[in-house]
Amino acid sequence: MGTAVKKGKGQSAGSAAAQADDLPALGDLRDLVSFQLRQLSNIYTKGSSSAYELRFGLTMNEWRCIALLHGKRGMSMNRLAEHAQFDRGLASRTVRGLEERGLLAREADASDGRGVIITLTKSGKALVSEVFPVAEERNARLLSCLTRAEREMLPGILEKLTHQARAMLDQEREEAELRSEED
Repeated sequence: MGTAVKKGKGQSAGSAAAQADDLPALGDLRDLVSFQLRQLSNIYTKGSSSAYELRFGLTMNEWRCIALLHGKRGMSMNRLAEHAQFDRGLASRTVRGLEERGLLAREADASDGRGVIITLTKSGKALVSEVFPVAEERNARLLSCLTRAEREMLPGILEKLTHQARAMLDQEREEAELRSEED
């Protein structure tokens, strides 16, 4: 939080620059790890998106959905949305488009009479088998600038950061809930 700067005797409105010098120095947004991770993700996603779209006719959202379903017996729409980090509307639109192209199918959930399970079709499985090696190669190229030790440490570091971010989110939600109960 910044500190308010009072105008003293003899200060004019034109001395705003002098007042700004009295404010505490703030860091640079680009130094925050959250900004750096977002920047990395955005840049990498743009390149991947172009590659998948040009070679396979898939958007990143479509690729994410079919890749998450690969090797699974299926997922509910809610679970797929959660794993893909989509809101339910985006997941539904993406699934519908993939279904229309014959890459996904919906099946009744045997354990929940009202539920639906999203599964890959034979064509969907074949497409994932074509795209996944490209994704792995892009991943290897990205990591190639790291030493072997750095590559080995990175998954653990990312897991720790993800765990910490979840703990912070849970704490912030609890605090917000307590504040709303007090009001």
